[in-house]
Amino acid sequence: MRIIDRVSGPAILLFGAAVIWGATKLPSVPGVRFGADLMPTLIGVGLIFLGLSIFIGSLSDKETIRIIDLSEWDVPLRNKLAAIWSLAGLVIGGLLFEQLGFPLMGIIYMAVLMTLMGTKPMVTALVTICVVCALYIGFSKGLLVPLPIGLLGGLLP
Repeated sequence: MRIIDRVSGPAILLFGAAVIWGATKLPSVPGVRFGADLMPTLIGVGLIFLGLSIFIGSLSDKETIRIIDLSEWDVPLRNKLAAIWSLAGLVIGGLLFEQLGFPLMGIIYMAVLMTLMGTKPMVTALVTICVVCALYIGFSKGLLVPLPIGLLGGLLP
């Protein structure tokens, strides 16, 4: 799918602004000089500059092209579903993050995506559980990021 740069540039810019706004809502971590909002804020600033540069670059295009070109979506259904899940899963995860918790949401998101990409069930299960648990322990215990444990509260440290 190709979206004209005059639309995608401002969309990326607005997304960057939303990331910065969301970063202001993160709780502060006691005892550290820089809070949990530092990296999301830097990423948001980068997205704003990226969106701005895409939009400015599109102003020199004299060619008329369609706003959205779906000709590249002539792929197998499994690939379409994987592309849709990669975005829809993030939206669903954002909405259910506090209730389900990081570990369960991460396992669901990653397992569905790996299954749609055609990995074997045993590989999906092992990789998903190991990667999500390592991320949870690394961020919550090592970096002291207050990630919600959610429904798996009694199972993980």
